[in-house]
Amino acid sequence: MNALLEIGTEHLPARFVRPALSQLKTLTETILNEKRLSFRNVETFGTYRRLVVMVYDLAEKSADLEKEVKGPPAKLLKGTDGKFTPQSAGFAQKNGIAPEKLIVKETDKGPFIYADIKIKGERTSKLLPEIFTRIVTGLEFAKNMVWEETQLKYGRPIRSLIGLYGDKVVKFTVAGVTSGRYTYPMISFGRKPIKVLSADKDAYVKLLRNQYPPILVLPEERREALIKTVSNEAKVRGYQADLDESLIEETVCFTEHPVAVGGDFELRFLTLPKDLITTVLKKQIKMFPVMNKKGELQPYFIAVRDGVSVNQTEVSDGFKKVMSARLSDAVFFFENDKKEGLETFKEKLKNIQFLEGLGNLFDKSARTQRLAVWLTEKLQKQSLKETVNYAASHAYADLASHVVYEFPELQGYMGGQYAALEGHKKAAKAIEEFYFPLTSTSALPSTEEGNIVSLAGKIDTLVGNFLIGQIPTGSEDPFALRRQAFAVVRILLENKMDVTFKELIAQSIALYPKGAVDKGLKELPSFLFQRLALVLEQRGHQPGIVNAVRQWQEMPLWQVEELVGALEQVKHNEKFSSVLESAKRVCNILKKLDTPTTQVNKSLFELPAEKELFATLNALKEQIPSVSKTEKEYLTVLKKLTTLKEPLEKFFTDVMVNVEETSVRDNRLALLNIARNLLTQTTADITQL
Repeated sequence: MNALLEIGTEHLPARFVRPALSQLKTLTETILNEKRLSFRNVETFGTYRRLVVMVYDLAEKSADLEKEVKGPPAKLLKGTDGKFTPQSAGFAQKNGIAPEKLIVKETDKGPFIYADIKIKGERTSKLLPEIFTRIVTGLEFAKNMVWEETQLKYGRPIRSLIGLYGDKVVKFTVAGVTSGRYTYPMISFGRKPIKVLSADKDAYVKLLRNQYPPILVLPEERREALIKTVSNEAKVRGYQADLDESLIEETVCFTEHPVAVGGDFELRFLTLPKDLITTVLKKQIKMFPVMNKKGELQPYFIAVRDGVSVNQTEVSDGFKKVMSARLSDAVFFFENDKKEGLETFKEKLKNIQFLEGLGNLFDKSARTQRLAVWLTEKLQKQSLKETVNYAASHAYADLASHVVYEFPELQGYMGGQYAALEGHKKAAKAIEEFYFPLTSTSALPSTEEGNIVSLAGKIDTLVGNFLIGQIPTGSEDPFALRRQAFAVVRILLENKMDVTFKELIAQSIALYPKGAVDKGLKELPSFLFQRLALVLEQRGHQPGIVNAVRQWQEMPLWQVEELVGALEQVKHNEKFSSVLESAKRVCNILKKLDTPTTQVNKSLFELPAEKELFATLNALKEQIPSVSKTEKEYLTVLKKLTTLKEPLEKFFTDVMVNVEETSVRDNRLALLNIARNLLTQTTADITQL
């Protein structure tokens, strides 16, 4: 039979719904497994007023259990009087068996007392009250309320509970509410109970759908209905809705029956920057913007109400008043910002702290500017210098603006708008895209200037945070440093910038005050390396190959990728695999030596294998170029290393390294050290493959 649990609450915030449904599924499965109750599947769904768990094909009783429990040492089984000791008797009582049934077993630590326990399964109907209670009370919310005598902390007050096993009610009580088989209609349409007859999903869903107004309890059904109603409302006007994914998801979670309500707004609001208007609509008042086929914003909005579509004109007028008030605020902030300008905002950065002990945002802006200019020169992009200089020095300015204070998500974008209005059109794009990429995989800045300025700002942020020991740990990353590190890697890699991590970090450190306390800077390279490895994997490279690139900090990242590509090609080559095994053997022999020499005395050679290996090594050093850049060049070098296959195999077959004669032994170790340097430092450390 199936089981159904419905938790009826007051209006849960939309952001609570999805996490609650996810928790419900995990919690239910965990508790059922703990109780040894088999089931086919657990499904959760619901709305902001009803969270539902369906358990399919739930067993009628829990499984029997046989287990062996270890007790005290065997010497405590009986006393000198032949009677069971208090310890063994207590152990038997604890496990529900008579002392006479205790047994002694040998273990690796000697003989111990054991109890063989057999636990009979219990009927599901008897277990479900506790199970449902634990599921309901086990939910955790971002914020909680306390509203009744038991002081249960919950996202919103619980107002009804349904517990069904088949067609029977499972009785339990939480927060003063006793379970039954009744749910309730949408909150604005009375409190007449709706009777649920059995734990049948299809019947339950249909029952709610047949109410007035219909309740669409399945999130996917609400999503489909939402997209349809919003799209149709836009189509009526000859346009299309901006179906923003995050707004769709949020709307699905704050409605039970979404109905679109269209309306228009004054043309004067279209003088505002497009993203400012859409941010007000989407983020503040949860409305869908309307576009034409070219993607141009139109003076219309689509709001969503929950319930039947009557009195639409009055409802639309209400939405319009709210929207007009918010857009009027936006106009006020925008006009004030234009009067003040970016230079004024830049000065105000002196009053905004960057990081404790590392100055304010004005200081950060100056460092970003100097680092960006240095990058421009390093990359030999002199023609970009003027634009980069202005963009970098004003990239943070809009943080002091009125609009960004009200709408933090518009940072960068508004700075670009103000820069364009002030005549700095080239720099405007770089400022607008200063915070790109916004996620680890989203678009990079679209211009060269933008990539340089964005890179400078992110490196400064990473160095500053690591300087003061503010390093992400576990899931904690309040300053999104992992995302910034991903961005640094991608900007360097995808733009093929000829600058290394080592150069960037050193240049950035030099711009900080001399007295800046270094609490964690040594950890920054490994932090960046982890992001580099993940990005290369995302770009299709084999996991772990980059571990072989020892000089990754001193190479432009595009060259690191070229070398990784070459290593992937040779990794499974038969000759190369043989050299790889020999290389590991060489390293194992030398690993205990602190500073082995590379000075070889040919006169101490005693065997042809020594001479042959020495000659091959010298020839290789002559043939390998001092600098390689492309995958083809790296591949050539790696293939040359395969010439060491026969000389190394012969050396290990014919030559004993650790002989008694010190000079001969050291000479052979020096010879192997030359081989190790070629195999681990010339291009990559192939022993890491």
